[in-house]
Amino acid sequence: MISVLILFALVSCDNSSQQTTTIVSDFSNQGVIQEYYQTPNYTYLLMKEGDAEVWMAVNKMDVNVGQNLYYNKGAAMQNFHSKTLERDFPIIYFVQEVSLTPNANQATANPFEGDTPVKPELVKQNIEVSHADGAVTISELFANKDKYNGKKIKVTGKITKYNEMIMSRNWFHVQDGTEHDGNFDLTITSMEVANVGATVTFEGVIALDKDFGAGYFYPVIMEEAVVVK
Repeated sequence: MISVLILFALVSCDNSSQQTTTIVSDFSNQGVIQEYYQTPNYTYLLMKEGDAEVWMAVNKMDVNVGQNLYYNKGAAMQNFHSKTLERDFPIIYFVQEVSLTPNANQATANPFEGDTPVKPELVKQNIEVSHADGAVTISELFANKDKYNGKKIKVTGKITKYNEMIMSRNWFHVQDGTEHDGNFDLTITSMEVANVGATVTFEGVIALDKDFGAGYFYPVIMEEAVVVK
């Protein structure tokens, strides 16, 4: 069965609205790499399948033009914009299982597993950061989340995970070494780009009990964040 998820988001600097259709399906296929582009987290591939050419994105891997690639479990996204590449794709497949041999599949970082998104496993790291002036710690935010609901605040932390352009936004997981009642990680959505391991101050709006559907539920999240210099 094919599941269709309609996502509405603002994906360009001029705030124009764009509709993206994600189709989650199972398929088995193979193709020959025609060209590719590397980003910090993904490899974008132009594949030749018989007489057709299709674009795919997989978890970053070493590839060469002319190699055969075997894959299945793809999510097709229409009107997809990659901010990192500054390129629009009329349709691109985010592929979960891909291999250079017919039988040895490896999982990619695509957010969908079948019809259900897979949220990352979070591990508390030993982190110390120098907080920006006026920044709220993660422990303070979770301890007094109602106080900050709907407000724009700053949070300084180390980026522990990063996923590019899921639901037309970039997703960051940030820790600052503080914790309240088992909550040590803050999820942040943004159009900014930053590397895992970087210590960054984000400024954005706090939302509570945010449900994106399909398993993406966040008791506390920072949205529309920008990096504060």
